Order: sequence, then structure tokens, then C-alpha cells
Amino acid sequence: MMEIPEFAAGEYPNHMDVELSSICNLRCRFCHLSYFNPKESAQISLAEFQKYIGPMLPHMHSITLFNKFEALTCRDFVPIFRYLSEFDIETYFSTNGLLLSDDILDVIVGKLTYLTVSITGFTPASYRQNMNSDGYQILRQNLTKLNALKTKRSTRYPILRISTVGMLDTLEELTMAIDFAAEFGAEEGVQMTSFKSFAEPLNEFMPLNDMPTYTKVTKHAIAYAKDLGIKLVLQSGSIEENREQTEHLGHRYCDLPWHRLSVQPDGEVYPCPMAYAPIGNVNDTPLRTLWNGAALDKFRRGVNDPDNMNSDCANCTHCRHRSLTLRKANDFSAAATYPTGMRRKEITHA
Repeated sequence: MMEIPEFAAGEYPNHMDVELSSICNLRCRFCHLSYFNPKESAQISLAEFQKYIGPMLPHMHSITLFNKFEALTCRDFVPIFRYLSEFDIETYFSTNGLLLSDDILDVIVGKLTYLTVSITGFTPASYRQNMNSDGYQILRQNLTKLNALKTKRSTRYPILRISTVGMLDTLEELTMAIDFAAEFGAEEGVQMTSFKSFAEPLNEFMPLNDMPTYTKVTKHAIAYAKDLGIKLVLQSGSIEENREQTEHLGHRYCDLPWHRLSVQPDGEVYPCPMAYAPIGNVNDTPLRTLWNGAALDKFRRGVNDPDNMNSDCANCTHCRHRSLTLRKANDFSAAATYPTGMRRKEITHA
């Protein structure tokens, strides 16, 4: 039997995922937010960020300001990021880019370390089909302004990456995503996230339904990107790599709970951004106490042990750790719940 890796947690997490808002300005056809509601609508204020997250910042290496929602819908994003910039810490968030206003660009250019822009659909028509928005030209304009300000300030920051969702009917635009990254100087290139389905009509577009096509198209795109000198990362790896790395546990070996925590805008704290049950709430218990507490210790013991695995981990849906070939890790079309307390929307009929 394959040996289970041993990980050790430090006194503090070296990374935190802080969800600033449980709101998004889009409802993309492939996204969980089109099918599930958050536990509650909430945003983190500057005062809350300073009180609960602030004491951890001197001890951390990096922080992510999003997980499942749109960070830029947070009304206090600008003052929060200005405060965060006072610390020597690597910063990152992902956005659909439509809310990259002048005041946000002003505060992040030269300060934010990494910025990922999520886009699936590289023509106005395919963008509308996938993102349910006519914002394609607005996005292009915002990225143009981002790069102009980076040039004006003589900085490479934020380092840009383009993220796109790999569905069987969007793979044909993967080379267009690479061209888009080249056009806008995305130093980190393109990241492709493999699609998981949240509605039965979309199940046919899961890569596991046509793995030969998925493999053929992604191999061609990798070669195309290499010729252009653009990075292309398949988050879940190739089918072959993923199958080999997940066959023992059902997911890739994971060290997330040993070095990072996830905080939701209502204060709930999770051992992983894709966990279903919280280990506590910052309104009741300090983060450092939760980090060194019994609930997280118990969760860690069930991450990589096939004989004692957490239910969250047995059904891992994390984009970097889940299986591409197991249906239970890709098909959520009948699921009533989703990580961090999300519940399926009720369908009303006229």
C-alpha cells in the first residue's frame, strides 16, 4: 500500500483564504452560483477584517481574498486592500474583471501580487453564452486600463493570469484563451479548470464523458502555448496524470489543512475552501485558537487516510485535488448542498 505522507502544522497558518463577500455580479452557466445560494448574504467590513484577520497577518506568507464569489462586490474592498498593503504578505484574488473600476485599479496596481481574471468565451457571442453577460468589451477595456496603469507605474504587479473553464463544448476556444493571454500580457498565462456539473442538462459537457477528445484538445493547446511562449496549466492535470494521482485516495494527496484556513464573510471558519462543515466562527473563537484546536486536528487526521477519511475528502471537489474520472467528484446535478453551507435554489414554476 502507498505510504501516507505526513504533514506538520506550524503555530500559525502560512496562508488564508478570506471570502470578502458572498455576492457575485454574474450568473455564469457553469457556475455553482447559478444553482446554489450562500448560507447568508454577507460582507466583511474593514473593522471586522482588522479585528479578526489583522492579528494573523504578521505571521503569514500569503492571503487569497476570494473563494466562490466576486471579491470586488465587497463594499470595503478598497480600504481592506489598502490596510492589507501595509503588511509584507503575498496577495491574490480572482475576478471576472467587470468591476475593475479606476479606484480599484489605483489601489491594486503595484501592490497586489497576483490577479486572475476568469473568462470563458473569447468572442462576444461565446462570452454571452457562457458568462450570461454582454460584458466582453467592458472586460477588454478594463484589462487595457490595468496594463496602461502598470506601464505608467513601471511595475509588473499584479501579475496577470487568465482562467477558463474546460467544458467539452468550450475546449475549442482554448487556443483563443492562449491568444487572449498573449494579447494582454498575462505573465502567468492560462489556467484551465475542468468543468464539474451542477445541473443535469450540463452533465454531457463533463470531460469524463469524452476523455479522448479532452486529451487531444488539451495536448494541442499545450503545444500551441509552448510555441507562443505562454504558460498553460491544467489545474487537474492531464487525464493520465490525474488518474494516477487520485486512484489511491479518490483525490490527490492534500496538505491544505496543515498550512491554510478558509474564512467566510459571516465569520465561519473551514479547514478547506471546499469543506461542508465549519470548525468554528471568528465571532466566537480567535483564529489562532481554531488553528490549534481539536476540531481541525480531527479533520487533518481524515484527509489522506483511506481507512479514516472525512466525508468532505472522500467526495473532494477541490479543483486542484479532485479526480477527473470519478463521477461523484464531477457530477453535482442532484446535490442539495454544496461546500461552506450553500443550498440548492428552489425552482419555482409559473
